[in-house]
Amino acid sequence: MSNKKTGTIVATAALAAIMLLASIGVSASAADIFAGWSEPMLWEHSGGDTERMPYLAGNDLYFAKDYDIYWSTFDETTGKWSEPEPVPGPINTAANEACPCVVGNGKVLYFSRYDPITDYDFYRSEWDEEKAEWGEPELIEELSTDGQDWAIHVNEDETIAYVISKIPYDEATVVGGRDIWKSVKVDGVWQTPVNLGEPLNSNGEEWSIFVDYMGRFWIDGNRADSLGNFDIYVAENEKATPINLGAPINTDVAEREPTINEKFFFFAANKREGGHGGWDLWYMVRLP
Repeated sequence: MSNKKTGTIVATAALAAIMLLASIGVSASAADIFAGWSEPMLWEHSGGDTERMPYLAGNDLYFAKDYDIYWSTFDETTGKWSEPEPVPGPINTAANEACPCVVGNGKVLYFSRYDPITDYDFYRSEWDEEKAEWGEPELIEELSTDGQDWAIHVNEDETIAYVISKIPYDEATVVGGRDIWKSVKVDGVWQTPVNLGEPLNSNGEEWSIFVDYMGRFWIDGNRADSLGNFDIYVAENEKATPINLGAPINTDVAEREPTINEKFFFFAANKREGGHGGWDLWYMVRLP
């Protein structure tokens, strides 16, 4: 085979690979991921309360406001987000509720709730169509420990859960202070979570996990290359090395708890310049 023909085949294969990577959203850098997006903006409904842990489910945004779970809906016609309201049903209590995750076509809510004995535990609730509210939450015993079970992300068909707990499920496999663990459901039962190891976990602390529609892993942590207290990172899959999103998303304060869909990217930040002085929600919009 001639060198010319070989070169043509190699070039064609390289072009095809680049086109394939572009089509599935694989990026060489974090900057490429947000090409064509707006700069970070303070969410219009952030107002000085503690507002954290956003979760996008279609045009609905769920988040924790003063440690109750609220929601807001984006109106395609007006281009506005509705005034946030507490989620209906027996979800919010006198205790803290945190880290909402909505799956099952918007019909299943996972979250964590504080308990004075076991700290935070994981719960699951189903939407009641007749009452138009969330049903009584049930404790997820297989994933809850005697310590702080903080963040949970479950896939759409509820077969895979990623969790972050203060108490390790297997002491021998701990990487850092807090790690990301994975559980799969077998015959309707969640299995004991397994540590995902490095490089997704680090010797620092990973505090949140969100897996997007393309299978990318969005996390926050105080890793060695963080710009501030906590930074937001993205990894192409659970085996890939997370990339620091850098400025202007990350700053010298804590940026945490990312969530993304085809139109919006939300995160929480503490005492970020331009905010209200505490935990606020910030977001970016994919530009036309």
